Amino acid sequence: TSLNPVWRIARQIVDGILIHNKRRTTRKQATARAIGLLQRMGIAEPARALDSYPHQFSGGMRQRVMLAIGFGNQPPLVIADEPTTALDVTIQREILNLLHELNRDLGASILLITHDLGVVASLCHRAVVMYAGEIVEVGPTAQVLSAPLHPYTQSLLDAVPRLDRPAAASRHLRVIEGQPPDPRSHPPGCRFAPRCPYRIERCATHPELVDITAGHGTACWVAQATRPIPWHRAPGAHLAPAAAAAATTAEVTPAAPILRI
Repeated sequence: TSLNPVWRIARQIVDGILIHNKRRTTRKQATARAIGLLQRMGIAEPARALDSYPHQFSGGMRQRVMLAIGFGNQPPLVIADEPTTALDVTIQREILNLLHELNRDLGASILLITHDLGVVASLCHRAVVMYAGEIVEVGPTAQVLSAPLHPYTQSLLDAVPRLDRPAAASRHLRVIEGQPPDPRSHPPGCRFAPRCPYRIERCATHPELVDITAGHGTACWVAQATRPIPWHRAPGAHLAPAAAAAATTAEVTPAAPILRI
């Protein structure tokens, strides 16, 4: 949907290169670069592809064209917003492999926005989890997915179908009770508190994003003040709110906030 359906592929790639390099690049040079980009993205017969319209390409091919546009001017950062949406699993894997290669070979950082935790696990070095427009957890991907510090992250992981769960436990996917807050009127304190089974009285005030371990932080009063973290004691098993409130807490002196929300 990001490609103009009435413009040929050549115009959509070459014009971007020319606009950003007006005095340094001729149209002939920009066209040659566009052919090279399409070839690097795995498109067969790139010179012929330049003369095509978007509707003549499959979804996976159009995604490769978008990547060619994105990398056309050698940016230091590429923002990939749901790059595998509406693609079948085989094409998804090809696109993810291509992103990994581009990150490695061209040195461009990639900011990946996705709801797919499998994509995050396979591609990302660090993960940032957001809820209701603010960051609730950030850290190395392996740590975030294996030992989440925020109950929202744990709830997302619990909702993912898994083959290693007992048959009886896998019949129904876990859900997060309640509804997301109205963006026009966020609740005071922690925005996830109304839906959180671990909430305590202190959640009525807004938590800062604080490092719990080196490079792994969360905006959660429970994780910052309770050892062991409740959802780490029994992965996937939620405590009732009353049980969470009654949980024994060992006060922990938090590090300085790593990001102010």
